[in-house]
Amino acid sequence: MIKLSHISKEFQQGSRTITALSDVSLHVPAGQIYGVIGASGAGKSTLIRCANMLERPTSGQVLVDGQDLTTLSEGQLTRARRQIGMIFQHFNLLSSRTVYGNIALPLELDNTSRADIKKRVTELLDLVGLADKQDAYPAN
Repeated sequence: MIKLSHISKEFQQGSRTITALSDVSLHVPAGQIYGVIGASGAGKSTLIRCANMLERPTSGQVLVDGQDLTTLSEGQLTRARRQIGMIFQHFNLLSSRTVYGNIALPLELDNTSRADIKKRVTELLDLVGLADKQDAYPAN
């Protein structure tokens, strides 16, 4: 479950304050998939960057499975992110690795066992209907 409560984000540009998000709240129930759409400059990327804490909101709460990510230190946030999956708009897959290899990479870097990597990657490929593409290489 992801819950954003009263998220605001401001940026300083010289002496000006730019408000990118103002009092935004939303709830994504567990197991649901949502997309964020809107006009250029509407704050979509800023909203998502605040939701995954790549950008800290100026105010508000970001709850993931009941844990308030805005209260975590950088170290705690790094550990929490290991339990959170994100799909980026420009995900820059490694052309030298198969689909399976690209998905496995973060698990390898986290020293996950080969058996657990195989299990998790297979689950994820099945979830998104790409199990038949596991040995394919990404197109550039």
